[in-house]
Amino acid sequence: MSRNTYLFFLFGFFSLTIAACSPRAHQHDDLADPAEVPSRALTKCSVHEFFVEHDLAVVDIPAGFAVHVTDLRDGAPRTDGLLTLAFKSGEENFEVPIKEPARPGIYLAEVSFPSAGEWEWSVGIDYELVGFPSIQVFASLEERANGVTLGAEDTAGITMLKEQQWPVRMRVEAASLRELSSSIPATARVIACRTHTARIPAPLAGKLLPPATAQRIAIGQTVSAGETLGILRTPLLSAELADWESALAQAKHNKSAAEADLTTARAGLDRTEKSTNRIHDLHAKQAKSDRELEEANYLLASARGAIKAAESSLKAWDQALRELSSDHNGARHLELELRAPISGKILFAPAASGEWLNQGELLFEIQDLSQLHVAVRVPEADLPLLGDYPQAHLHHPSTNEQIELPGAEGKLLLAAPTVHPVTHSAEVLYEIPNPGWLRPGMTLAAHLATGQTHESLAVPISAVVDDTGIDVVFVQIAGESFVRRTVRLGIRDGDRVEILEGLAVGERVVIDGAYIVHLVSLAGTIPEHSH
Repeated sequence: MSRNTYLFFLFGFFSLTIAACSPRAHQHDDLADPAEVPSRALTKCSVHEFFVEHDLAVVDIPAGFAVHVTDLRDGAPRTDGLLTLAFKSGEENFEVPIKEPARPGIYLAEVSFPSAGEWEWSVGIDYELVGFPSIQVFASLEERANGVTLGAEDTAGITMLKEQQWPVRMRVEAASLRELSSSIPATARVIACRTHTARIPAPLAGKLLPPATAQRIAIGQTVSAGETLGILRTPLLSAELADWESALAQAKHNKSAAEADLTTARAGLDRTEKSTNRIHDLHAKQAKSDRELEEANYLLASARGAIKAAESSLKAWDQALRELSSDHNGARHLELELRAPISGKILFAPAASGEWLNQGELLFEIQDLSQLHVAVRVPEADLPLLGDYPQAHLHHPSTNEQIELPGAEGKLLLAAPTVHPVTHSAEVLYEIPNPGWLRPGMTLAAHLATGQTHESLAVPISAVVDDTGIDVVFVQIAGESFVRRTVRLGIRDGDRVEILEGLAVGERVVIDGAYIVHLVSLAGTIPEHSH
C-alpha cells in the first residue's frame, strides 16, 4: 500500500471514530441543552501550543475549560504534569490546579467565578506562563445570551482536531525572514574513489584456494587491509616448470617496469611540488585565484597518489619475485598468499574454490565506500555565477535529507576546470564521507550555491504541497482550523524555499503533516469533539 493511500485510510478512520464519540462532556444540569452553551476558542504558543476552549462564564455557574497542550518541538501531546489556570479581577484572584491530563494532551476543569466583570487569566505549565485575552463573566444567563463573544478565533476553513494532529505529530512554524543563498539547480553523480578501490589480478596461472584458516572469500564480504584473500597454487612439474620459468622472467620484467614507473612518478611529484609552491606564493600575493590554488592542490594530491600506486605495484611484484625465486627443491607446486591491500567490501571474487585462473585474470575487486566522489555537473551558461570555492547541497531521492558539499569532513577537489565540448558543461568534484545511503552510480538532484545572499520570507520545503501542479501551503488560523494558500516559490536554499507571494511574516504554517491536512480538506467532513 502506498504512503498516500495509507494516510487516506488513516484519516478516514480518525473521522469515523471521533464523530462517533459524544460531542461534548462539559455538561451542566441547570442548562436545558448543554450543546447550546456558547463558548470561545483561543490559541497561544510558546514552547508549547495551548489551544483552549471554554464556556462563556456566568457568576456561580461552573464553566467548562478544555486546554489542549502540544509540544511544538515534536508535535506530541503532553501526557503528564501539573497545569494551573490563574484568574484575577481587581483585588480578587484564585487558581485552579489540574493535576494531570484527563487524556493525552487534554486538561479539563470546571471553573466558577465569584463575581461578574472582566477577568485576566493565564495558563502555567512547568516554567511557562502564557497570558490569554480577558474573560468576560456575565451576571446572569440572560445577560450572557445577549452578550458578545470577545476575542474568539475564526474557526472557518479546514477543521482538523487535535486528536487527529497528535497521532501524526503535526508541527507548525511561524513563517519568518531569513538570509537565503541563491543557487543553481544541477545534477550530481556519485563515483567510487579510485584511491579507495583495489583490483587484484592473478600474478601467475594456477588454482585459487581459500585461506588456510577460513572459508573462501565471497562477494559482499567485508575484509580488512592485510587479510588473506586466498592461496594461488601454481604446479611446477614437467612442462609446467617451463611456465614457472616464464612467470619468473615475466615477474622480473614487471618489477623493472614498476621501478621505472616509480622513478617517473617521483620525478612528476617533484615537478608538481615546485609548481604548487609557486602557485601558493602567487596566491598569497593575490596573483592566483582560489580556483587555481585548488586545481594545483588536486594535481599535487594526484601525483602523491601515483607515487603510492607505483610503490604498491613494485612491492607486489617484488614479493612475487621472491616467492618465485625461492628454492622449490623439486616441490610439486608453488603457493602464493594473496592479501587485501585495503579494507572494504568484496565486489568481485571467483565463483568457486579450486577454479583455474590464467595470469592477469581478475581475482578480487575491493571497494571502500566510506569515502566517495560526487561530481556536480554545471551548465556552461551558469559557470560565471560560481565562486572560487563553490558549495552545494545534495538531495536524498525520497526524503528531505540533504548533504552539504563539501561539508566539515569533505573537500573540494576540482572547481569546474574545463568545459566538455559536447555537453557544454563542467563538473565540480567533491570528496565526502559516505552518510550511509550513497552508492556509486547514483544520479541525484543538487543545488550549487552562487555565493549571493538576500533576505526573504522562507519556509521548510516540507511545508509545500503539490496540489495538481499548484504549490500550496496550509496556514493555521486557530488551534484546529487551517486555510489553504496558493504560493509562488522562489529559490531553494538547503531545506528551505523562498515564498514570493501568498504568505505573510508571522503566519503559522504546517511544516510536518501538510499533506495530511490536504487529505482532510479533500474529505470535506468536519468531525466533532470528544472532550
